[in-house]
Amino acid sequence: MAANFEITCPCCETLIIVDRITGEILLHKQKEKATKESFDAMVSKLEAQKSEAAKRFEKQLESQKDRARILEEKFKEAMQRAEKDDKPLINPMDMD
Repeated sequence: MAANFEITCPCCETLIIVDRITGEILLHKQKEKATKESFDAMVSKLEAQKSEAAKRFEKQLESQKDRARILEEKFKEAMQRAEKDDKPLINPMDMD
């Protein structure tokens, strides 16, 4: 029954040991942070992200160009079908 409480913070993962009887904090140990990357590693990672973003941009740009061409073809097909159609248009308001 004399064991102390061991509490781990869910946010920062700090270990806190509290005395069961007095409620005093006996130990406060923070989680060790990961080693920091070197400046060169961070620069190379940033360059990789930049090139990836450029590739995605180019891909989207190409798809937009292709999309415009496809829409133009569909429009032309619809116009040809409309010209071939000999039926007169009926206004739904005239049906009364």
